[in-house]
Amino acid sequence: MPFKPPPRLLGSLVCFLVAATSALAAPSAAARKAAAMEFTNTCSRCHNSDGSGYTGLPNFTDAKWQAAHPDAERRLIIRNGVPERMPPFGILLPAEEIDALLEYVRGLETRRPHPQEANALPIEPKLAAPGHGVEPVVLGHTGVYTQHNNNARVGANLSETTLTPANVNARQFGLLFHHVVDDQVFAQPLYVPNLAIAGGHHNVVFVASAANTVYAFDADREAPAYWQVNLGPPGSVQQHHFWCNDILGNMGIIGTPVIDPATQTLYVVALTHENDGWVQRLHALDILTGKDWAAGPAEITADGFDPIMQNQRPALLLSKGSVYVGYASHCDEEPYHGYLFRFDAATLRKLGSLNLSPGKVGNSIWQSGQGPAADENGTIFFVTSNGTWDGRDNLSDSFLKVSPDLHVLDWFTPTNYEELDKRDADLNSAGAMLLPGTHAVIGAGKQGIVYMINTENFGHLGDEHALQHFQGAKRQVNVGAVFWQSAARGGVVYLWGQDDALKAYAIKDGHFEPQALGVGAATSAYPGGILSLSANGDTNGIVWANAALAEHGGSHLNGAGVLRAYDANDVTQELWNSNLDPDHDSPGRISKNAPPTVVNGKVYLASFGTLPAGTGALYVYGLLPPRSEK
Repeated sequence: MPFKPPPRLLGSLVCFLVAATSALAAPSAAARKAAAMEFTNTCSRCHNSDGSGYTGLPNFTDAKWQAAHPDAERRLIIRNGVPERMPPFGILLPAEEIDALLEYVRGLETRRPHPQEANALPIEPKLAAPGHGVEPVVLGHTGVYTQHNNNARVGANLSETTLTPANVNARQFGLLFHHVVDDQVFAQPLYVPNLAIAGGHHNVVFVASAANTVYAFDADREAPAYWQVNLGPPGSVQQHHFWCNDILGNMGIIGTPVIDPATQTLYVVALTHENDGWVQRLHALDILTGKDWAAGPAEITADGFDPIMQNQRPALLLSKGSVYVGYASHCDEEPYHGYLFRFDAATLRKLGSLNLSPGKVGNSIWQSGQGPAADENGTIFFVTSNGTWDGRDNLSDSFLKVSPDLHVLDWFTPTNYEELDKRDADLNSAGAMLLPGTHAVIGAGKQGIVYMINTENFGHLGDEHALQHFQGAKRQVNVGAVFWQSAARGGVVYLWGQDDALKAYAIKDGHFEPQALGVGAATSAYPGGILSLSANGDTNGIVWANAALAEHGGSHLNGAGVLRAYDANDVTQELWNSNLDPDHDSPGRISKNAPPTVVNGKVYLASFGTLPAGTGALYVYGLLPPRSEK
């Protein structure tokens, strides 16, 4: 059969080539809208949201580059492709949309940032002496054992008694210390309180890097790790050609691990490079020593599963004695499938696998790192990406309800799924969240549209089957929303889309009030705000956001990061942000999929470190010691 390029390749090729010097017929408003969506959803993955590009790719903000490449040259390359970079498929795009893309990218040159801003990358923060900010240690009682706090993925710690809207401010709150690690950290840090380790009891934070290294750090002070273990030489993008740079270097551990506190086991998947090939394994590590349990590790295999093409991006799920491992792709480079594997938590024996695009391609479980959700019965909920849709076995851009033994029980697909597939406008840039106290699951995608689905009747194809859908954000929402039941506001869902601001929406009678309760003042470039929430029950709520500095362009991979804190009862009130004192509090380059971990009076933030690849860190924020009076 003839080669059919994936939609993301199609969009990226056009974006790689577009920039024009000769006059074109004015595109229609519809074509301009489609072109802007194409650039936002696809092109910016390699060319940055401002068009400045990554290493080895053209800089669309450079007037000299634009002037040196006429339309005729670019159109020829669109038609014939770029050897070993992109296939020949430009003729599949409507001519008017190509014209609109040319026009759009020309505008990037005129809107390019000031040179100092364009080069303004974060540097290692100027830290005070080790131990700065460490107060007497309080052993915790609340843990964060999984991504976004629980299997419903609500992203809230409701047992936070130290941090309040009254004391999170520039005078009392800031960076305490940081732990440097060997590579970028994509995974959310996990936290075990009051662990019997190293001859005492300590609060311990666990960090996993893209170099396949897992660390167990003291959560309350800057000190060498209690243990660190490397799970083998990591796979990397340098070992296999991918057409875009979703990851710049090593990609050993990407998805957030999960911890079983009852058995003191940390489950994690590592991609290793061995004998000129690649292997993915599920490890079960003793959290006291870092050693593999005798049962593991278990190699992950299935028909059609290629360990280098499959990206273990979503967080792991531990439910009802099983560990679930989901898979996405690298920028839709084929062949790949969406997979969900099930393993016995005690033995690591594989109990089954679900291929979401059998005989086809696509339909990954991406969710920007959000793990599949699960209810109290072990029923699993997630959202799929673009790919293949036939209303039977292949359900792209859909909400799925799956039994614990991996049988699809129900599904919902929006009316415009064909357009979502065509435009790479994935429905699952954010994952599924089970809304507490309801029979509803919510999620949002690259279009910023929020869907609420009845968990007892998904309804299958058509927007009319959704309980509700509305434009919740200007652009794509990544990872997911968070929820809080506030004494003052009732049920509230918070989300933060790309190139948008933090928004709070009230839940009344099981439905969203479409008009936002409040909107924050700051905006964030890609990926928007990756959220967590802390509160003491229904009071003292704070929304925490791992965000990008909008003025720095919003790189998909390593732009400047900022940690922000908002009053959850009034998100128009920003309490604090790390850019108030960037020399001390800056978290370096943003870890694009990692929510802050907020527990026991501290905030733990993953970082990509100081360089485009090969550096990483864990930043720890909390209440500063009282300043001495002179």
